[in-house]
Amino acid sequence: MSNDIQISDEPLKRDLKGRHLTMISIGGVIGAGYFLGAGGAIQMAGPAVVISYFVGGFITILVMALLSEMAVAMPVAGSFQVYASKALGSRAGFMTGWTYWFAFLIGPASETIAAGTFLHLWFPVVPIWVFSLVVAALMTIVNVIGVLIFGEVEFWLSLIKVVALVGFIVWGCVAIFGLHIQSADFSNLWGASSSPSGFAPMGVAGVVGAMLIVMFSYGGTEAIGTAAEESRNPARDIPRALTGTVVRIVVLYVVSITVLVMVVPWQKLGVSSSPYVDAVTMLGGPVLGNIMNFVVLTAALSCIDTGVYATSRMLYSLSRDHYFPKVFSKVNEKRKVPVAAAIACCAVLFIGALVAYFWNNAYVWLAQVSGFGFLFAWLMIVLSQPGMRKIILKENPTALKWKAPFTPYLQYVAVVLIAATFIGQFFIPGGWQTIVAGVVWLAITLIYYQFVAKKSLAKAGMTSEKF
Repeated sequence: MSNDIQISDEPLKRDLKGRHLTMISIGGVIGAGYFLGAGGAIQMAGPAVVISYFVGGFITILVMALLSEMAVAMPVAGSFQVYASKALGSRAGFMTGWTYWFAFLIGPASETIAAGTFLHLWFPVVPIWVFSLVVAALMTIVNVIGVLIFGEVEFWLSLIKVVALVGFIVWGCVAIFGLHIQSADFSNLWGASSSPSGFAPMGVAGVVGAMLIVMFSYGGTEAIGTAAEESRNPARDIPRALTGTVVRIVVLYVVSITVLVMVVPWQKLGVSSSPYVDAVTMLGGPVLGNIMNFVVLTAALSCIDTGVYATSRMLYSLSRDHYFPKVFSKVNEKRKVPVAAAIACCAVLFIGALVAYFWNNAYVWLAQVSGFGFLFAWLMIVLSQPGMRKIILKENPTALKWKAPFTPYLQYVAVVLIAATFIGQFFIPGGWQTIVAGVVWLAITLIYYQFVAKKSLAKAGMTSEKF
């Protein structure tokens, strides 16, 4: 691929403000993948899941710092897909963009299961698939109306769940230190009340095994990079939103998950309902439990909303760079939104309901597969940064307004931790199945590139295969 980015004649609208970018980053992360998926991670690792969330947050900070540098210097909708294409070649760029698209849509597809389940608890006579249909339609409307509407919706949905998490942390600490609720106790951290006991009852394998679900929870932070082209002031807002938001999320996750496993014995937590709803019900009764269920529902809607936004922009970018039919890079003249790309991404949301119909454990498995995809995209972000810095310094040095600190050591640590997470899956029951599913997807991606996308790129004179 040529180093000149192929920007469409139909630009996107720069309507996103700093507060929108911050909440988009939070919105893509704190969803049902955390409020519901935390139960699955806890079952794998026990109280030691706290370590899993801490390590996952550390990886997130490293990767987002590298992404910030590139997004400030070159704010484009395709974000790290474009950076991988320029730094590593068109094949790597396509694998990055298409795998991220897959990961970020499999995630919201599982969120539709969660949203339908939460609504079904209140209205049991209505099937889950009906609620999933309504949620998918609602998210389609929000994403085709315009980016400013999307930003406002995401801002308020994200604010609700952040306030709820902070409230839970405060309330849980009061219960642990002051109210003396029967099950809320520090001893829950080492699970002394029942078997298996201990802080890490499943050992190191359990901590590593929980990592893919944990990374699924953190996945979505990078969505801010796809919003760079629609930011009013990317040089100021992107580093602030990415690094600042990630630190907030890490604190919220690690602290809230610690409080959670102290409030409720970890053996009682799972994915049949949100562990946070269970904890709040225990602390305050069914009324407050229903309020928390509403918060979890808004979290699922928020994550779906961000997922459709980010993936539609990724599909838009892949299309305008000749990987897919040009219809997906067509922008509505009035609203400046890639409508076809948004509708195509919303259509994938129904996969979650379809899988759930045939498989009871669909949510956990989809979360793990999505976590694999996010980690692969993050690995490509890390590997792209050195090449992108060289290109930027050569072509437009003044664009390098913000540099990731401690490079290249920051990059080395990130690669080692990501690789360790992948390798560690082979040492836990069923972990290899997730890795195999991810490798099969990458193989399909390479086959499509070789026999379809490569020909389209060759016609446009853009093929470059460094990787």
